[in-house]
Amino acid sequence: MTPTRDPRPAAYFIILLGLGLAGVASMVPFYHDTTYLLKPGILLAVLMPFLLYGLFIENLRGPWLIGTGLLLLAANLVLVASERYVHYVGIASYAGYADNLSYYVGIANNGRYAGYADNLIYWVPTLIAVIVLPIAYWLGRHPDEAAASGTPLSS
Repeated sequence: MTPTRDPRPAAYFIILLGLGLAGVASMVPFYHDTTYLLKPGILLAVLMPFLLYGLFIENLRGPWLIGTGLLLLAANLVLVASERYVHYVGIASYAGYADNLSYYVGIANNGRYAGYADNLIYWVPTLIAVIVLPIAYWLGRHPDEAAASGTPLSS
């Protein structure tokens, strides 16, 4: 019998990367990039998919565990990069607007902190996890769990 590698350390590393990603997303510039504020709502919103992913570590087989984690990490990385570095408004009076939406949000806030303009950062990470994790669990659970639930095993 050939020894198999345990995928759990890689899954823990993916969760650690998700924690770093949440930290990057939640540390927002406060006054023209000289001071940063921690936004706990954003920290929780971006970290939530990885907390939910941690619940599935013991239930998913190796490739499904790693693939699901990498999919969550990639989707959240694209979302955070887009929201934080492309469409981010920050201080509304700052002249470096990313697009028209940022400009109009800045005008509406009269130069105050506008932050994430379209609020996708608050709900999309959890929505991705709610869609991806049940599918991964159904397709990639351990064979003994599938047999106990009455699902026929495929070979």
